Amino acid sequence: MINRLARFRINHNQKIRGLGLLLAGVSLSAVAQITLNLSLGQPGFWDVGNWWQGIGDNSSPLLGLMLYVLAGSIFIYGLHALRDRPELFTVSVVADLQPKKPRIGFWLTCLGLTGLTAFYASKPEANLYGPALAITWLLCNLLFIYSLLHEERWQIPSVQRAWKWLKSHRGELLALAAIVLTAFYIRFWEVELHPYSFINDEGQKGLTANCILSGKCHNMFGLGWSAQPMLGFLPASISIWLLGRTALAIRLVSVIAGTLAVAGVYLFSREVFNKRTAQVAALLLATLPVNVHFSRIGVDNIADSLSSTLVMWLVFRGVKRGSTLCFMAAGMIAGLFFYTYLGSRLASVLGLGLLGYFALSTREFLKAHLKNVLVYILAFLIVAAPILGYFSAHPDFFSARLNSTGIFQSGTLANEIDITGKSAAEILASQFMKSSLVYFATPALSNFYNSPKPYLTPLAAIFFILGLAYVLWHIKDARFMALFSWFWAAIILGSTLTGGPPTSQRMLMSTSALAIIVALGITKTVENTWPGGNFNRWFTPIGLLAFVLVVGYQDTQFYFNEYRHGRYFEDPTNELTYETRTFISPLEKDGRFYLICDPSIPYLTFASFEFFSPDVEKMYFYEATSQALGALPRDKDALFIATADSKAEIEKIVQLIPEGEWSEVKRRSKPSETLFYSYKIKQGVLQTFQP
Repeated sequence: MINRLARFRINHNQKIRGLGLLLAGVSLSAVAQITLNLSLGQPGFWDVGNWWQGIGDNSSPLLGLMLYVLAGSIFIYGLHALRDRPELFTVSVVADLQPKKPRIGFWLTCLGLTGLTAFYASKPEANLYGPALAITWLLCNLLFIYSLLHEERWQIPSVQRAWKWLKSHRGELLALAAIVLTAFYIRFWEVELHPYSFINDEGQKGLTANCILSGKCHNMFGLGWSAQPMLGFLPASISIWLLGRTALAIRLVSVIAGTLAVAGVYLFSREVFNKRTAQVAALLLATLPVNVHFSRIGVDNIADSLSSTLVMWLVFRGVKRGSTLCFMAAGMIAGLFFYTYLGSRLASVLGLGLLGYFALSTREFLKAHLKNVLVYILAFLIVAAPILGYFSAHPDFFSARLNSTGIFQSGTLANEIDITGKSAAEILASQFMKSSLVYFATPALSNFYNSPKPYLTPLAAIFFILGLAYVLWHIKDARFMALFSWFWAAIILGSTLTGGPPTSQRMLMSTSALAIIVALGITKTVENTWPGGNFNRWFTPIGLLAFVLVVGYQDTQFYFNEYRHGRYFEDPTNELTYETRTFISPLEKDGRFYLICDPSIPYLTFASFEFFSPDVEKMYFYEATSQALGALPRDKDALFIATADSKAEIEKIVQLIPEGEWSEVKRRSKPSETLFYSYKIKQGVLQTFQP
């Protein structure tokens, strides 16, 4: 009895000590965040060489970071005292005792077709037989899928079985549906107007997608705009086919990709951790401003957050369940995303690296999963074969983006060393800090985002650091090693080693991992704040719900109010190309468009003009004289649009030909300012004009 009482006192005292350390870690994290905020903007903040000297006067981020390190250590000691353990993740190492006879015919056919598509895709005349190449590639993929489905004896679930599964999971499915619908609404609401306005890169994407629709670009395995494979523009083509040449058509593809990334984060976290972590992580990503932002503009960067999430989820699912079909799906998805944004190609490497880590850290893994690893690699190669064949014949195109943006390849690092006299280590350290501090301390003032605030709110930032400490504590676990590598690989490869950090558009792959890390930090805190007992069963979900509601409210308020009304994304030149579409597009083939503007700005080279109104003739008109008007063709209507600083010229046209239609369009975000003037002259009026 005395021993039992002594053990109870020891356990009770240990829990009290653990809880005290846990709360001390959280409190010190708040102090660290405040310290970082106070040091931001000080003269020596980015002078890495003098950071140690700046600790005393708080002119460097070093003091705040050191406090965060101490806070994370105390937090982990608290969890250790509370005997917190991550949920068990089992790796299937049971080999198939009755291996199935491989279907050699299907496999040889797949390999033959794979080699054929890669060979012909590398040829200069590949454009001549683009449709045949696409059909061959599709047939190859279907044969591969069929062969594995047949070998695994996969069958479509019966209605009774499917209904039973839906019934037993209806609560979780309803919760997931609510999260996904919330994420979609946040990304879709007023997507044509925010972020404002439609940028030139979106117009370029629309032009390439239009090229596919028109039949002029029928080789899906060549390169389109920005050296991206044509197949990656196919979703935008389908969207334009359904919705027309609109901003919605281009941006909807990103909306869907960003929404699916939220669902992917849920599936990954549910498979690897638990349902509670999955719900928190998915809700955090659903409202994360930087992810929402790139889910609302028509560029392919958001594909990074989807590709990595799906590949990592399927690999973990395959490893856990010994499912060959999951390995196949992971490899095929990795291959498909090889056709999108450059950063998404990292997903295939992360998947393969994860398998390598399992092979090194788990006994009997290769014995049980060698076939599955080969399936992953083969599935990737079959899907990516045509573009790999093209890149093998054009290696310069494969590395073109890296050569232009990488600080080593482009000579940026060498130039900065010469100009500043700083060492390479000091410059790289500065690059790294600029790329990583943007998550919780510094603003993201450039690179397609232009935000005056960090990616995370101060509250979310605290639990991000604590979650990161938790990940490091369990780094030997494949789940945490994968999460750690997933997060930092995007930061280092996408921003640290490229010019102008932080490059928000290249770090989107990290946002999925970011949401999961924050979710781990807050769930471990709330679960252990009141360990054990019935109270904890109610306290934990209520505490987590309060956290995601507060962070979600702060995120959405910032992005849809402060960020929007602050016009941080706004660009007057893109605004002009976007707003004039309602005047130019109705002309179609029955009119000509004349732009009166500053000759130093090449407006008509902007792709948005061509995307929104491809059938309208467009040209500049600089001097509004009687002779110049008389020399214009008279077989179509003439639409003159003048920028605000060219009002005098368009007024001369009104004086010479007064029978036209005049409009003055104000800036949408600044109604007190004029964006452009419009004057339309009908063909009949133009024909009667005498110089």
